[in-house]
Amino acid sequence: MRKNLWLAVLTAVAFPVAAVAGDSVSGSAAIGSSFEITAPLSGGAAMLAPTTLTLTTPFVGGVTYRPRHYRSRAPVMPVTTQLHAGFFDPNEDLDAGFDCGFRIGPQVDPHVQIGVGMDWWHRSEENELALGTYEGPGGEFESRLLLSESTLDLVPLLAFVQVSGDENMSVIPYAGAGIGYEWLFLSSDNYLTYETYDETFGGLGWQVWGGLGIPLSGRTRLTGEVFYNGCEAASDVDVYLEEYGYVTVRDIVKMNGVGARFGLAWGF
Repeated sequence: MRKNLWLAVLTAVAFPVAAVAGDSVSGSAAIGSSFEITAPLSGGAAMLAPTTLTLTTPFVGGVTYRPRHYRSRAPVMPVTTQLHAGFFDPNEDLDAGFDCGFRIGPQVDPHVQIGVGMDWWHRSEENELALGTYEGPGGEFESRLLLSESTLDLVPLLAFVQVSGDENMSVIPYAGAGIGYEWLFLSSDNYLTYETYDETFGGLGWQVWGGLGIPLSGRTRLTGEVFYNGCEAASDVDVYLEEYGYVTVRDIVKMNGVGARFGLAWGF
């Protein structure tokens, strides 16, 4: 009898709890757990129909997770920059001069780079006449008469393509070629005749080069190369000739020659 009383109390409590729990979370999915309770009546009465309790356990939160979509970034071409310095020796009656410059451009392929490059070649010359020596404070002095002086500056601006070996090589060979425009600035002063000359020449130019790169760390390497420069820089000058009157004369300076450059290249 006491056992049947406890079962009746449990049944009376379970039904309100299930109803409250089901209403507290609206719109959420429910997971049902069922069991049967059969309570026999005293005195041999007929058995009651099985009573089924459904305990509703709400799914707290009700959040639907969607798969994340990451926006893939477009591949970026690495850019390689080279700074170098060396010398350039024209084939004409000109001595070698100091040369420096840079190249920069993207790597369209692990072995191919395109871009632009610029160099600056400088040379100065002085014509002096030795006058002798004389004693002065602190020692002997040499006296010279400055007759004339001149400066030459060549500036090539080229678009180029360069092909190189694999990055994992201990010594990386490379070769390139460029074409563009070159400017030659020439100025001179003659201190005997008091004549001054200042003219700018220009023309189509090209270069070819080949060298070796020694990797340092990452995409940084030491470079050394030899190159050939070809250019005919011209300047038009209006002059007066007795036979023709005022005419235009084109002066041409050939800046063909070889040189060498050493520097540092890195990618970013």
